Amino acid sequence: MEVLKFDKPLAPKAGKPIAIGELLKRLQAVHGELQRFDQSAVDLASLQKVAKDLVSSNLLRHKDKGVRAYTACCLADILRLFAPDAPYTMTELQNIFDLFVKQLKELANTESPYFQQYCYLLESLSQVKSIVLVADLNNSEEIMNEIFSNFFDLVKPDGMKNLEFHMGEILVQLVEEVPTISQHVVSMILAQFLRPLATTTQPSKNSNGYSGKVQTQLTQLPPAYNMAKTICINCSDRISRYVAQYFIEATYELTTKSSSQDITESELTELKKAHNLLVEIWKACPEVLQSTIPQLEQEILTESTQIRLLATQTVGLIAGEVPGRVNFMTTHASCWEAWLGRQNDRSALVRSKWAEGCAYITGNRADAVEGTVEGIAKTLIDNDERVRLASCKAIGTLDYKVVVRKFKNEAVLNNLAERSRDRKYSVRAEAIRVLGSIYDMAAEDIAAQDVDIIAQLSWIPNRILDLLYVNQTETTALMDYCIFEHLLPTELDDKTRVTRMLNLLKYLDPKTKKVFQALATRQKQLSSFLQNFILFCEKYNGGVLDDDSEKEETKNKIDKGIKFIADQLPDAAKASSHLEKFVKLNDRRMYKLIRDCTSPDSEYATVIKSLAELKNRINQSSSSILETLLLIMYRGSQLWYNRSNISTIVEISKDAASSLSSVAQETLKHISELTPQVLKVHIQDLAQEISANEPGFQGSVDTLKACAGFARKYPDEFPQDRQFLDALVKFATKGSPGEAKHAVKILLQSKKKHAYARDLLGFCTKFDIEDPYFLSQLAALAELVKGASAIVETEIDRITSFLIKNLVVKNRTKATEEDKEWVEDEQLEDECKAKILALRILVNRLRAAATSDTAVEIARPVLKLLNSLIVNDGEMSKDADTPLHFKSRLRLAGGLFLLKLAKFPVYDRMISPENITTLTLLVQDRDFQVRQEFVDKLKRYLAQDFLPDKYIPIVFLTAYEPDEEVKDELVKWLRARLVKQQQQKNTAIEKCFPRLLHLLAHHPDYGNEPADLLDIAQYIVFYLNATVTEDNISLIFYFAQRVKQVRDAVSPENSERLYYLSDLSQAIIRQFEDAHGWSMQTWPGKVPLPGDLFKAMQSSTDAQRVARTSYLPEGVLEKIPAMVRVRAQKPKPAAPAVAVGNVDPDTIVVKISSGKKRKSTDTASRKKKKAQAGSDDEWDGR
Repeated sequence: MEVLKFDKPLAPKAGKPIAIGELLKRLQAVHGELQRFDQSAVDLASLQKVAKDLVSSNLLRHKDKGVRAYTACCLADILRLFAPDAPYTMTELQNIFDLFVKQLKELANTESPYFQQYCYLLESLSQVKSIVLVADLNNSEEIMNEIFSNFFDLVKPDGMKNLEFHMGEILVQLVEEVPTISQHVVSMILAQFLRPLATTTQPSKNSNGYSGKVQTQLTQLPPAYNMAKTICINCSDRISRYVAQYFIEATYELTTKSSSQDITESELTELKKAHNLLVEIWKACPEVLQSTIPQLEQEILTESTQIRLLATQTVGLIAGEVPGRVNFMTTHASCWEAWLGRQNDRSALVRSKWAEGCAYITGNRADAVEGTVEGIAKTLIDNDERVRLASCKAIGTLDYKVVVRKFKNEAVLNNLAERSRDRKYSVRAEAIRVLGSIYDMAAEDIAAQDVDIIAQLSWIPNRILDLLYVNQTETTALMDYCIFEHLLPTELDDKTRVTRMLNLLKYLDPKTKKVFQALATRQKQLSSFLQNFILFCEKYNGGVLDDDSEKEETKNKIDKGIKFIADQLPDAAKASSHLEKFVKLNDRRMYKLIRDCTSPDSEYATVIKSLAELKNRINQSSSSILETLLLIMYRGSQLWYNRSNISTIVEISKDAASSLSSVAQETLKHISELTPQVLKVHIQDLAQEISANEPGFQGSVDTLKACAGFARKYPDEFPQDRQFLDALVKFATKGSPGEAKHAVKILLQSKKKHAYARDLLGFCTKFDIEDPYFLSQLAALAELVKGASAIVETEIDRITSFLIKNLVVKNRTKATEEDKEWVEDEQLEDECKAKILALRILVNRLRAAATSDTAVEIARPVLKLLNSLIVNDGEMSKDADTPLHFKSRLRLAGGLFLLKLAKFPVYDRMISPENITTLTLLVQDRDFQVRQEFVDKLKRYLAQDFLPDKYIPIVFLTAYEPDEEVKDELVKWLRARLVKQQQQKNTAIEKCFPRLLHLLAHHPDYGNEPADLLDIAQYIVFYLNATVTEDNISLIFYFAQRVKQVRDAVSPENSERLYYLSDLSQAIIRQFEDAHGWSMQTWPGKVPLPGDLFKAMQSSTDAQRVARTSYLPEGVLEKIPAMVRVRAQKPKPAAPAVAVGNVDPDTIVVKISSGKKRKSTDTASRKKKKAQAGSDDEWDGR
């Protein structure tokens, strides 16, 4: 056995002090020996004297730090060597541990010369577990409090890890051995879980309390947190009781209050703190909460909304943690089920918090949690907007990979897309933003042709662009922001930018592709408008002009411009105010920047740079107007069809292997029609492509059409070299009908157009039906007769004779019993195509002669022919042997060509009311394609103001359209047109009501019997359903009355029909008035009726007799209320319109009788094949 060799005194005696230096040497010597001794190999008796000296108060309270440090180390050694029985009394042990606590506190000073001794003391207490002696002391609670407090404060993120480990071990030993842990110690342990996380990668908290995109974040936890976690993990059973008790004490008094209103703000803060603590404890040591979770379950079911709210949020956060040692759903199944039940909570706030929790669980856990994804889908259609908004925001916090992986269920994204049309603006705005953000992240994968992502997310732009049909300025503005900031954001790399745009276009359906083209058209129109607006602003010079009259004139023009722009923005008044401020700024640099943004000659980089500088400049000058100007600049800047994009589009269009080739060709075609000037730099490339290829190359028709559009706009700037023109001749004579058509168009813009026209005329008039290029010859002739009419007129009689006798009225293909009503273009026989091209030649001749003196004379037989095609159901052969699908095509062609001619005033005057009645047969044609294509073309011409208003009533004959989608589209279009005309202070739709009544009076199904009148009433109800508002009902009623005060100018003998319809329409309008609770006033003015349809009564006696007579038979009035009822929900979206406005929310649902005599049917294929946007012909010869 080893013995202690040291034999000098350590404790100074009275009158015999020991010098500090000497005392330190002695203590160091003692410590040196003691630390080398092994517990089982030392003679404890030899240590008694030193052990006694070391507890001397002169050492324990010595003024020198070194003495106290070494004394503590020696005492630690004594306790180690004497363990488990310390050679000290309770009082001495109390003094010893007081010294230990004070020395351990010195660990904070790493620069101390005695830091090594402090570390030794800590390590000794940890390894030997001498610290457990504290449990026997009278002041154990005080010492524990101080140890825990010191240790939690001492550890630092950059501190020594071994010290942190030993401190943690000591704290664990204390918790395990002390009979009772004070509430203060428990509070200190738990408080460590609420320490802010010291890390730069810490995810930010949303306002809902959930961390955004936490699944992608890494966190660095503070050492004190780790020590508290170590304590809870090693002492979970013991700590569990104290945590449960702590939570009960913190929440019991509040959870038992009778009302949520009884909880004060400060109490609620403490309550939130307690629940946040549970979340952090669960992250660290879920076992500790085994006794607390049942309390949370009770809170979830409590009556207090605030408590349920907190409990729902807390459980959502806990359940969202990645499963570790404990899986919440299985371990605490009862609480989980209670939480799932909160999706049906009576409080919208609780349901909102539940939705956020679902999203957090979905985003933070890799595994699929049953009920959460379905729950998100359900909250998106909740009846409270706060829940829908919370759900949208929660989805917005999810990582893109989570969306792709977890939302295979289409319901979530479909419901999110539906929220883009939500009746609440805040929900709409958030849903649109989130959808756009998701697509923004998916765009790269879509460009990489990831088939799964394409199937899952490529439809998003369809839903965003479709919002234009909602026809509300607020929604359109949200759509614009989404497009310019998410769908097609700023991208300086030409290839990436163009590829993204083409990929977006590739997956658009025909309807939304029209929207994109409409927005591109708006971009062009607004850019031109802004260029002129800036000119007036510069001229106005902020109001500083010498000439007062010029100043007033310029100001008036500026005011009109401001009104035009403001009317298209969500808040017209605010927009007007902002634009007026802009004009007053008179910032010449801003004017220059706007010009650069809107000029078709600006490169993309210039536009983006100018836009960024403009935003900064506005922010510095008048930041309040940025909101308005930014939206205007988004809409008017040259971003999509920019000249910098053309070369890449051309390059992709040439690449037959590219999946975007056809989209690029179509885009190029639209650019040539809309903004051919941007092709100036690239027209030579397109010409070379045509010259270098044979007819039929990839994208040949679109390339030729692009060149034709440019040549028409800039005839002096397109290539005139012989090689190019010879290539065009080759395409005109050896190409497809589509190639021939556009090649001839280009040739007719050349400097030698007359020579080429003569040569081509000889080629086109060989009239060899067996020639393989016969259709191309007809297509070329159709262009020649329009563009070189003077040359063609010399042969026109021969041409007309051949077309009529050999094509239009003669059939080589005979009808059979197997004939279909409709076949697609690809299956359509050349003979039928030739018939349609023949009609086009005849019509194009009229178009070319519209301003000539012979126009009326040459038009009569053609108009008669077209009208006969419709009346005779497409049959022109005397043998009545035309195939069914030929007849469908021919009667459709007759209607479309009549509409085309109606665009010319000279021919419109020749189209009689009887002809217009004939056109209505196409609206109710038995074949779906005929109905759809005719109505689409009619809508297009009316929207572009190509046709007089007398053609508007035709669209209301679709009241019996069996395809509800088509019918709904028409209603939307009518409402949008109504909004547009209201903005223009126009009443065209209201004025067409007498024309509609006249049309119905001459309808084949008209009858005076009650059943017949009720059938006719459906047309009137359909008209009112689409157009009536509280503002215009009086005017419509006025027209209904006026019809009873006149005679039928077309067939006076049928005037009585008008009076039946007048009484019928008045009754229906009054029912609308009652259904809406409107108050209809007498129309104050006088509006004349159409003179071509109505004429005055023969005498006042007749007028009085008609006025006194009630024409409605018995049984009609009683049926009208059942036909009209107010729709409860908001109206469905309106038709596409670039100039948008609010839609009247009050709409009517129509009940359609199933017994209609003349009702559209679908005997042919109901596949909806849309005509190419911008096409002027029913069949374009492709």
